[in-house]
Amino acid sequence: MLIGSGFVRGQDGTAPTEATLCSLYQFPERYTGKMIRVRGGSVSGLAIEDLRHDSQQEACPTYMRIIVVFPDQVRPSPSFELIRDDAYKKLYDALHYGGPIHIDATYEGRFDAAFAWRDNKRTRVGDNTEKGYGKHHEYDGRIVLRQVSDVWARPLPRK
Repeated sequence: MLIGSGFVRGQDGTAPTEATLCSLYQFPERYTGKMIRVRGGSVSGLAIEDLRHDSQQEACPTYMRIIVVFPDQVRPSPSFELIRDDAYKKLYDALHYGGPIHIDATYEGRFDAAFAWRDNKRTRVGDNTEKGYGKHHEYDGRIVLRQVSDVWARPLPRK
């Protein structure tokens, strides 16, 4: 029954930890290297923007720029594979939409953090030696995607 309900386990056999974007920002050390589940929003890509997601949020005193990446984009490869189900197809279709589109989804995967912004300063998280994530190291954290769920996508008006 748990398999049919979409319940999945993390790398160590435990359920992924539920998190909010603010908790990832404030306590990245607590989540780094662990399987997490978080809801986030973006526009036409996988760079999560906390102002772009559909749940109510309180103001958060810290901030991170987080990107979602696929397992085949990470070296060494993670010990899990991407689940390509109907929710993934919906995300894939939204990412390949021909114009601007607001995407909101629940992302599950391994969280990695290199930096967090506190008091307008970019500070290193723990003893991580990464320069950042993404093509030009512009992201402070990343989620190596294992599964996506509850995908909502709506085209945005062109300017």
